[in-house]
Amino acid sequence: MNKNNFLLLAITMCLAACAEQATKSVELIPVEERNVPLEKAPHTVVESEVKGDKNKKAINKKKESVIIALLDDAEGFSNKGQSEKAAATIERALRIEPKNALLWHRLAIVRLQQEQWQQAITMARKSNALAANNAQLRSDNWAVIATAYDHLGNKKKANEARNKQSGQA
Repeated sequence: MNKNNFLLLAITMCLAACAEQATKSVELIPVEERNVPLEKAPHTVVESEVKGDKNKKAINKKKESVIIALLDDAEGFSNKGQSEKAAATIERALRIEPKNALLWHRLAIVRLQQEQWQQAITMARKSNALAANNAQLRSDNWAVIATAYDHLGNKKKANEARNKQSGQA
């Protein structure tokens, strides 16, 4: 799924959430509870109570939709120049899914926006460690690392990162 299709899907899901919660403010409703009646909110489900693949798949779908909503929220904050809120939102998503390479990459980008160069490098490296065989994501992470090293004045490491970036694409 390309970036535009992913963004369109995230926006569509967000709009659907707004339409279904017309009487409540979306900002006041925790992301985990959007589109879900309160009595069935994910935080009320205990993992040990879940039985069978069907229930596990339903929980995974809820997790996935929560992650997409959080990424969408983070993108909105980032576009408004609210990088602290964007970082906090991505960190929230990482608490739900700590092995998600895309989330670590997005956090690395936010750290670049905040001029936290060393953290950007660390987050991009973490994303690369989790990216498995996603060559495009690894390449994007090497670009983040190169940019951060440029800002730190370490041209040698920046060039090494660029070489690794071109080898990933």
